[in-house]
Amino acid sequence: MSVDDIEKKQRDAIFIIESLRAGVPTRLATRELPDLRKNITDTIRMDLDSFSPDHIPEGRIVWGDYGQGKTHVLTAAEHVALDSHFAVSRVSLSREVSCHILFNFYKRVAPIVKTPNTHFTGIQTYLNKKKGSEITTSVITEPGRYIHPLPVIILEDYFYTDGEEQDKLYADLMGIRIPRAELKRIHRASRKMDLPKHDFFRHTEHTSAYFGVLADAIQFCGFKGWVILIDEVELIGRLGKVSRMKACRNLNWLLNWNKKMNYPIYTIIAAASNLQVDLWYGVENGDPVIMPLLAKERIGTEAASEMSQFFEKATGKSTLQVEPPDEIELIQLLNKIVSLHGMAYQWTPEFNTTALLHQLGSETVRTYIRATLEALDLKMLYNEDIKPEAAPVTELKLVENESFFSPEEQ
Repeated sequence: MSVDDIEKKQRDAIFIIESLRAGVPTRLATRELPDLRKNITDTIRMDLDSFSPDHIPEGRIVWGDYGQGKTHVLTAAEHVALDSHFAVSRVSLSREVSCHILFNFYKRVAPIVKTPNTHFTGIQTYLNKKKGSEITTSVITEPGRYIHPLPVIILEDYFYTDGEEQDKLYADLMGIRIPRAELKRIHRASRKMDLPKHDFFRHTEHTSAYFGVLADAIQFCGFKGWVILIDEVELIGRLGKVSRMKACRNLNWLLNWNKKMNYPIYTIIAAASNLQVDLWYGVENGDPVIMPLLAKERIGTEAASEMSQFFEKATGKSTLQVEPPDEIELIQLLNKIVSLHGMAYQWTPEFNTTALLHQLGSETVRTYIRATLEALDLKMLYNEDIKPEAAPVTELKLVENESFFSPEEQ
């Protein structure tokens, strides 16, 4: 093995160890560490393998307790999707990101699209290799494919402009809207015709057109489709009732659980199990009861039926459950971490992972990993053996709190 190879292995090991220390698993970590959730990974891979123009597979919800590895599952899913030649957007819900306002959510996921074998985000580089004439042979120009024509007009105009105007059009495709007067000017200058007349674009009604055009544009650029990964979905529990209903309806559509997804989009969402306990089935008249009634009152019977179906499927047999791994799998994982720690910091650790498991007792995977890293650090630096102790995992209590979100998301 060459010196360069040894140095690369050491760098990779450092990246993996430090990502685990930060609690943010990377694609490199998923490649090097044993897969404790192979059944889940295989299910996602089968879904993506079944992807075709005539079949958009239903999305999945991943349930699990805090610290059991939901985020790691999404990282593995991202890895599988990119290796399968899909484009991927991954986002975690937070104070700044919710999903009850679909256009705001779109603005978060569109610009961060990752493509295989690249370090940049977005698809502008790929679009720049295309010609405007090529778009006429794609599904993008099929009449009636989208609920509103505006995003298609934006994309078509993109191929007839350059420089600053082209960047403005791409930014619009990413959710940064161009003023209508500016779009009229660009269209007239680039296409030598007036902007086609169309109804006023309303975010509350027409956002699916942006999702559809971007997903089709991703395929147009040569990829199989668009995979959207959403973490920390339990935070929808912070929303008020009406906003929670909107969030559930949006997730229902993105997951294709209502069979209305006409675009090459596959969505996986991860949520902590306490969402079911705090708001769904652990309380009297939880969301599975309230949301369909609210949808019927606000929208209509069809929306109420979709809401009932959403809650049935969200806890049905097609969901993916992150279960605690068995002891043999945990030992294999921790032994690999011990080996990587030694490679990263150029020492030979002697460490009994089995003893550590027995000392800690029943804990989350995250706790075992952190305890292992802490013990290895102390052993390396001071040659001290410690008996790790785990503090109880603090779980977020889900209660309505509209002020939790930024003003844009309220």
